Amino acid sequence: MTKNAAKPGRIAVLGALAYDRIATTERPFGASGPGLNSKVSQSYERFGGCGGNIVHHLTQLQQQTLLLSISGMDDSPYRALITARGPELCGIYRDAEHPCANAFLLSDPNGNQFTAFQPGPQVTQQSWNNHLETLHAELAECALLLCAPFAPDLMLATMAFTQKCNPNTLVVWCPGQYTDQMSAQDLRDCSNYWHWLVVNEYEAAYISAQAGDILQQKTIITTRGSAAVTVDLSDGSRKTYPVQVATEVVDPTGCGDAFAAGLVSELIGNTEQPLTLLDAAIARGMQRARVCLTHHGGQPTPMSRNVYDQ
Repeated sequence: MTKNAAKPGRIAVLGALAYDRIATTERPFGASGPGLNSKVSQSYERFGGCGGNIVHHLTQLQQQTLLLSISGMDDSPYRALITARGPELCGIYRDAEHPCANAFLLSDPNGNQFTAFQPGPQVTQQSWNNHLETLHAELAECALLLCAPFAPDLMLATMAFTQKCNPNTLVVWCPGQYTDQMSAQDLRDCSNYWHWLVVNEYEAAYISAQAGDILQQKTIITTRGSAAVTVDLSDGSRKTYPVQVATEVVDPTGCGDAFAAGLVSELIGNTEQPLTLLDAAIARGMQRARVCLTHHGGQPTPMSRNVYDQ
């Protein structure tokens, strides 16, 4: 699909900001996960959330970003980190009465991961739309929107508003953990706005079963962990990209976010004809995922905060 870039180089990123509690076990998970009792061998705190993780990687890749997210009353450490890295804070809606989102992640020695997510402040669609209205000029300058996992109604609202600001914005959608919370109608409503879809096997199967028609005539990227990445193209053909074996694996947290960031960091180079950059985009996504594997958390910066400070 051909899209026209309004201002090359600007990437809008919709996604959560969260504080991650990451732990590892010495015993591999069973078929149904970690079980009722699981001894933790190590634990860490890191800055996380899909939005924060993606912006971290895009900053590392020298890309200009506009972060669209929601934070809470305990967001001071995160705001300081983002400011130090360079992105603007204007896209972050701050709720001064509720805490930020939190994620609890448990990984086994084989890289299998169990995640529990507390989404943080709940914002109404009307409040979010009002927030987006204040960003009309900034969104009009964005050539690409990476819509990472977020509340379904806010993902739809953001994609729709971005198209209103600039109908030529290339939209890459990563519904992630919210995929199976969406009805067939929800999926179809969102399909009116995205051009590229990035999902894992489970998410792809769910969408196919609920609303398989929306996968036709679009670009669908399916990741499978250490197995090959497949790309289904709008003409019905498929490309397969083997995954290079990682030589150093510390923690899988945030690898999907790293892949998405690497992907769009290449696509922004030609949003008029993004498929011409497909090979380079997949390669860059894999490269960022390998980098992410080498440190704890989706971002390497250690976090130190008093969770009782407000």
